[in-house]
Amino acid sequence: MKSYSEDKDYALALKNSKDRDRMYSHFDEHQKDFFKSIKENTFTYCESTTGSGKTTVATAALLDMLANGEINNIVYVRVADDRMQSLGYYPGTMEEKMSPYWEPFYEALETLGLQRETVRAMEMVGLLRETLDINLRGVNLEKCGIIFDEVQNANLDTLRLIFTRFHDDVHAAVVGDGRQKDQKKSSGVFRAYCEYLADSSMGNKCELVHNYRGKFSRLAEGFELDV
Repeated sequence: MKSYSEDKDYALALKNSKDRDRMYSHFDEHQKDFFKSIKENTFTYCESTTGSGKTTVATAALLDMLANGEINNIVYVRVADDRMQSLGYYPGTMEEKMSPYWEPFYEALETLGLQRETVRAMEMVGLLRETLDINLRGVNLEKCGIIFDEVQNANLDTLRLIFTRFHDDVHAAVVGDGRQKDQKKSSGVFRAYCEYLADSSMGNKCELVHNYRGKFSRLAEGFELDV
C-alpha cells in the first residue's frame, strides 16, 4: 500500500484544502468537539440525529490526520443489512450494487473538496477504502482512520468482529442513529457496547444535536407513533 507521505500530489491536495478549512469554520461547538475527539482517541462513539453531520465531521477529522501523516489511510465500514442482502437479485455489477452504500462517504469527501476522480485515484493506491463487516474477518486495522457508519444495524457478533480488528493506533469514529434501523433483528446492544468502549481510557462519547437539513427534516424526525 502506498502511504500518504510517499504521494506528493495527494499530500499537496490534502494539505491545501480550503474546502475542509471552510467547512470546519462553520462547525458548531458539538461538531468541533467530535472532530477533536476523533483525533485524540482510539474510539469515539457518536449516536446523533439525522442531518447532524456525523459522517462529514468524521471524514473531515480523518482527512486532516491523513494530511498530517498521522494515519496511513481511511477505512469506511458498513454492515451488510437486510436490504443489502437482497442486492444479488438486482441487475448490475457488484460495484454498481454496492455504490449506494458508500454514498454518504463520497458525499462527505466531495463536500470537503475531493472530487470523484480524485477519490477513485486515492482508492486505487489504498488511501481510501470502503468495506462491509463481512470482509473484515481476520483483517488487522492498523494506523488507519475508521468510520463505522450506521452502527445501529449491527448485532453483538458483528460489533465484536469489527472492534476486535482495531489496533491501538487507529482512530475510529463510530456513528449511527438508533431510530433509523435497517436491520429487522437488530437490537439496542450497539448502544451498550459502544458506551462501554467510549467509557474507557481510550474512548469518548460525543453528541451532535442539530439537524441541518431543514425544517421539514426536523418535522419528520419528530414523529412518534402511539401504540
